[in-house]
Amino acid sequence: MRTNCGFRYYRDSTTLVAISNTVKFNNGGPMAPLHGHIAVTNDPTQMRVMWNSAYVSGAVVKYGLTKDLKMSNTNVKASTYQAWDMCAPPANTTGFWDPGYQYDVLLTGLLPNRRYYYAYGSGEYMSDIANFTTPLAAGNRSSFKFIVYGDMGVHPFPEGVTTAKLVRQEIEENDVRFVYHHGDISYARGYGYIWDQWFYLVQPYATLIPYMLGVGNHEQDHMNGHQNDPSKQPNFHPDWFNGHTDSGGECGLPMSRRFHMPENGLGLWWYSFDYGMVHMVMLSTEHDFQPGSNQYKWLENDLKNVDRKKTPFVLIGGHRAMYCSNQIEGDYIVATHMQEAFEDLLYTYKVDLALWAHYHLYERTCKVYKNKCVDDGVTHIVVGSAGKEKDSDSWYPDKQWSVFRIADYGYGRITVANETHMLYEFVQNRIDTVIDSVWITK
Repeated sequence: MRTNCGFRYYRDSTTLVAISNTVKFNNGGPMAPLHGHIAVTNDPTQMRVMWNSAYVSGAVVKYGLTKDLKMSNTNVKASTYQAWDMCAPPANTTGFWDPGYQYDVLLTGLLPNRRYYYAYGSGEYMSDIANFTTPLAAGNRSSFKFIVYGDMGVHPFPEGVTTAKLVRQEIEENDVRFVYHHGDISYARGYGYIWDQWFYLVQPYATLIPYMLGVGNHEQDHMNGHQNDPSKQPNFHPDWFNGHTDSGGECGLPMSRRFHMPENGLGLWWYSFDYGMVHMVMLSTEHDFQPGSNQYKWLENDLKNVDRKKTPFVLIGGHRAMYCSNQIEGDYIVATHMQEAFEDLLYTYKVDLALWAHYHLYERTCKVYKNKCVDDGVTHIVVGSAGKEKDSDSWYPDKQWSVFRIADYGYGRITVANETHMLYEFVQNRIDTVIDSVWITK
């Protein structure tokens, strides 16, 4: 949090020698609205706005079709959390950092596919004016683009910074409409200040286009303190699963308070939304995905009820990969269990594209089913290359389904051209150039 602070100088670690003047932040100080981001619901006449600051009364979003911002919404939900709300150290001990308050406002009664201007904050301080475009209604045949990536974080520098700059550039040059970030978000792993650092990277574009995300192992996985897990699901730890204390004790709590995804599943853990010609699904690979589980039953019901006349394309995603040929044995074992558990659902309901991360690299498969290239299979793409340290350039040699693979940084750009053609492109960060692409056709 941006709060008043002072510096103290000690001699021999114990003798206080001097105290500085109080250092105060300009531009609102603790009251400044920070970490702004927006998200869609399943209603194209709505947009959710969230931000962070110290506790304020009279929080508000002002908005309108012009920069005059003639409308306002004061129906605000504010929440915070404490160290004891999380599951284990360091999140609930030395890593805790006062998160301030998260403010959540749902704007309603908007016109679909229209640009709105808005600002958020309170009587003490308002944000700069930003803008967003409301979603395309399900079935709208307009072409659009969006961005996909996983595994971002803030270190090593400047990889995540580069991704953030290029995505902001994509808004100006390609009018991308939203981000789909499928797990491993900030890599705070129990050290709360890193959430602040990460939001500083993404706010310049998360305030302009919806930032849709899901959990990864570094937000969710934990072994102790499960009673504080906000998902209220069984802790998923079969003997073949290699997720343990990866979240640093956060167990999904900070992420669940800082983001609010569509409400047709289980919060930000699994949900779906329609956007124009696409039905988007987000899963949690950190929860039970096996037949009979709550998540499996929800996924089957969701896929069964897709109206392919409105949304001819179905995209599904989660953090861990169902297919990847990088030589990491523990993750490869999990991938085989994912195939056994729900690959048949993807095949039966003719999912067009499966998006994964977790591996810090990029890989694309052929249309695959049960480890064989088939004409009616599903294309799988791993794009866990948004910023975290690259995985080794070491690959299993006998995977015929692997079409393109590279251990380097970048992100995916998807163009939904019409009801029969969708283009996937991988942009390599260091040259800002597309180095792999594939058309998904019907």
